[in-house]
Amino acid sequence: MTHPTVRSVTAPPPPVLHERLQRREKLAYGAGDLASNLSWNFVGSFLLFYYTDVAGVPIALLGTLFLVARLLDAVIDPFIGVLVDRTGSRFGKARPYLLFAAVPFGVLGVLTFTVPDVGDTGKLVYAFVTYLTLGILFSMVNVPYSALMPMMTRDRDERMQLGALRSIGSSIGTIVVTAATTPLVAALGGGQNGWTVVTVLYSALSVAFFAWTFAGCRERHARPADPVTTDLRATLRSLPGNRAWVVTSVYGVLNFVRLGLVLAVTIYYALVVLQRPAAISILLPIVSAAMLAGGLIAPRYYRRLGIRRGNLLALGVGGAGWAALGAVDHRFGVFVVVYAVASLAIGVSMTSMFTMVAESVEHQEARTGQRDEGLLSAGVSFAIKVGSALGAAAVAYGLAWSGYDPAVPGSAAGAISTMYLVVPVVLIAAQAVVVLFWTDATPAVTDPSTEDVR
Repeated sequence: MTHPTVRSVTAPPPPVLHERLQRREKLAYGAGDLASNLSWNFVGSFLLFYYTDVAGVPIALLGTLFLVARLLDAVIDPFIGVLVDRTGSRFGKARPYLLFAAVPFGVLGVLTFTVPDVGDTGKLVYAFVTYLTLGILFSMVNVPYSALMPMMTRDRDERMQLGALRSIGSSIGTIVVTAATTPLVAALGGGQNGWTVVTVLYSALSVAFFAWTFAGCRERHARPADPVTTDLRATLRSLPGNRAWVVTSVYGVLNFVRLGLVLAVTIYYALVVLQRPAAISILLPIVSAAMLAGGLIAPRYYRRLGIRRGNLLALGVGGAGWAALGAVDHRFGVFVVVYAVASLAIGVSMTSMFTMVAESVEHQEARTGQRDEGLLSAGVSFAIKVGSALGAAAVAYGLAWSGYDPAVPGSAAGAISTMYLVVPVVLIAAQAVVVLFWTDATPAVTDPSTEDVR
C-alpha cells in the first residue's frame, strides 16, 4: 500500500462539466434524513423517559448506559467510513448501505422500545445491548448517507441546497415524532403496548424513506473503490491537518451535545418546572419547525454571508434568545415566542454543518489527492453519537444526582432548570468560538476522474 500523494494546488482547476441535479433527486436525498430522524430523534426525545417512567429501568445507571453505549459504537464509525470508501458494487459506494441496512435498523428501533420485565439487571443488560446495536446500525445507514452528498455534486450551491433539504427532512421527521408520539401512545392505551405500536409505525416509515433515497439518488462523482492503493494509516494521519474537517467535527459534537441535552430534558422541564404536560407537544416540535424554516432560509443566507459570518450571527441571536428564557418562563406565551426565535437562529446554524462536511472533502482532495468521502463523513455520525451520548448522559446523571423520583418529581426542579436554561447557552458560545477557525476559501483541486453509477 502507498501513502496518499499530495497534489499541486498552485494551478487553477480546469473547467468541470457539471450535470445539474433535478428536483426529484434533491427531494430523494432529503428523504434520507427524514428516515433517520423518524427513528433517531424519537430515541433522543423519548427513550430516557421511556426507560425511567414506562420500562422501569434503574435510573442510577442510565447515564453510564447512554455514555458507554454511544462511545463504543461511535468508535466503529471511522471503520464504516473506510468500508464505504472501499465498496464497489453495481449500486455504487454509499447507496447499497441504504438498501441493506435500513430494515435491520428499523427492527432494532422496535426492540429498543420493547424492554421485557426481567428484573432490574436484566432490563439494564437488554437496554444496553439494544441501544448499542441500534447505534451501530444507525452508523451503517447514516455514514453512507452523509458520504453520498459529495458523490452527487461538486457545486457549492447545490450542496447547500442538499444540506438544506437534509435539514428539512430531519425537521419533518422530528416534528412528527415530537408532536404525535404522546397523543398516539395515549390513544393506543399507553403503557408498553402503546410505545411498541408507535415504534413499529415510525420504523416502517423510516425503511420506506431510505428506499426512496436509494432509488432516487445517483453517485456522479464517486471514484472507483481502490482498496489496494489506499493506506488507511496515512489517511487517518492526514485528518488532523484538514482544518475544515476538524472544525466541522468539533462544531458538530458541541451542537449535538446541546441538541441531545435539550431533547432529553424538555419533557422533564415541561412536566416538572412549567407544570404544563401539553408543552411537550409544543416545545419539541418548535425545535424541529425552526430547523425546517432554517433549511429554507439557509441557502440564500449562507450564499450572502458565508459559513463563518453566517454562523456567528445565527449563534449570537440563538444564544441571546436562549439566555432570556429563564426571565420569561412565568409567561408561557412570551416564553414560546422567545423560544421559537432562538430555535430558528440555532436551526439555521445547524443546516450549515452538512455543507461543511462536503467542503472538508474538497480540502482533503486538495491536500492529499484523495477524497475519502466515507471516512470524512463518519465525522458527522461520530459527532451525532458522541454529542447525543454526552447530552443524554448529562441529563440522566443530573436527574440521578438531584434525586429524581417519578412519584415526587418536584425535588429535581432546580437541576432540570439548570440543564435546560444554562448549559445550552454555554455550548452555543463554545460553538461560536470553534467556528472562528473556519475559512470560506474554496481549495483549488485538479479535476478528478469520475464515474456515473446508476
